Amino acid sequence: MRFSNKIKRFLGLSASIANAEFKLRNEGSYLGILWYLLNPILLFTLLFFIFKDRLSNDIPSYHLYLLLGIIMFNLFQEASLDAARAIKNYSGIIKSIDFPKESLIGAILLRRLYSHFFEVILFILIIFLFGGSMAGLLYYPLILILFLAFIYGACLILSSLVVYFVDLDNMWGFFVRLLWLATPIFYSIGGQNRLLLFNIFNPLYYFINLGREVVIYQNTPSIWLVAGAFLYSAIFLLAGIIVFTKLKSKFAELI
Repeated sequence: MRFSNKIKRFLGLSASIANAEFKLRNEGSYLGILWYLLNPILLFTLLFFIFKDRLSNDIPSYHLYLLLGIIMFNLFQEASLDAARAIKNYSGIIKSIDFPKESLIGAILLRRLYSHFFEVILFILIIFLFGGSMAGLLYYPLILILFLAFIYGACLILSSLVVYFVDLDNMWGFFVRLLWLATPIFYSIGGQNRLLLFNIFNPLYYFINLGREVVIYQNTPSIWLVAGAFLYSAIFLLAGIIVFTKLKSKFAELI
């Protein structure tokens, strides 16, 4: 099968699965898409009123700084948690039908991208209400493409390893909570050298700060920030494809 045909099949299956799951989740719901906004709204409101007096003087446009950090981290967190359960959740289909299993991870990413779209609308609304500039949003799709490449690669690795190491699912849920605290979402690193050292090896640090610099502050980002985002995207995407391709042949036997 030609590479272009494989890509078309992958995208078609991913979109079909994502659309079906998106409709199923909202079927019979009175709030519908508002459920996607409930978590970021409540989390933003809680953290903003807790930390605004302490941090707003040190962090310009703290409300936007906080909200963008929340919605970008949410995209990674929700996609990776779904990916950790994806192969097991579709065990029946995997055992009975031959199809590109990567499409399950693609579907997760698309479905989470749908919810991210509504969160971005919320972000735009906050900018409008507070009278900020929206010019930086024009560059956000470029950052998002890099971010999605990283997330897709990370999800491929995680979803395939969970099949071989069952406890990794629970371990990942715990690790993500620690990563939320270690990543500067609601605070800035400042002069905390140990935290800075950790975040040098934290891919989320690069993507979230790149988004803040470009979208909120409309600054030209530093070369090391852009290079870090590109590097982590390329490494995780390539590693994810290699690991998933190598391990997927055993999925039907192990689940």
